[in-house]
Amino acid sequence: MLEFTQMRLDLDPAAFFDEFHPRIFRYVASATGAPGADVDDLVQETLLHAWRNRAQFRGESSLLTWVLSIARNRVRMRNRALGKKAEVGAALREIEREELPRDLLRSEELAAALRRALDGLDPQHAELLLRRYFGGESVRTIAEALSESEKAVESRLQRAKQALRERLVEGGDDEL
Repeated sequence: MLEFTQMRLDLDPAAFFDEFHPRIFRYVASATGAPGADVDDLVQETLLHAWRNRAQFRGESSLLTWVLSIARNRVRMRNRALGKKAEVGAALREIEREELPRDLLRSEELAAALRRALDGLDPQHAELLLRRYFGGESVRTIAEALSESEKAVESRLQRAKQALRERLVEGGDDEL
């Protein structure tokens, strides 16, 4: 094993990855308690980031310390993202009820995520959701305005809510 203080950054990427992978893997696994596949992903992201940004290493600490600090930041970012996704998930469960949860509308981040997701929906789905949950119109009022039965509007609302849920959960908001 190379000495971390003497390790040259001009090694090939494979040697760099081989050198740091075991220690970074142990750190990420213990810091997150995540499943192995998630740990592997974080380790790969960390090592790739370190390799691509190796010119920023100033030598003020050991190379291992520097790479571990990148891993620590990746773990923090993951935890923050999981927290936001958990909030969105809780809000999505609330969508099953008649009204959108007020918490969702009060949180600036969640409201922004909701706006982005609505922008990505089929315009007819977005219109129904906006009329019902933001405009406060009853199903009956929407049905009359669209010359449809209440059952048809309820059915379309369910599909619109499902589309919104999928848009939020499955990557409609990459920043979460």
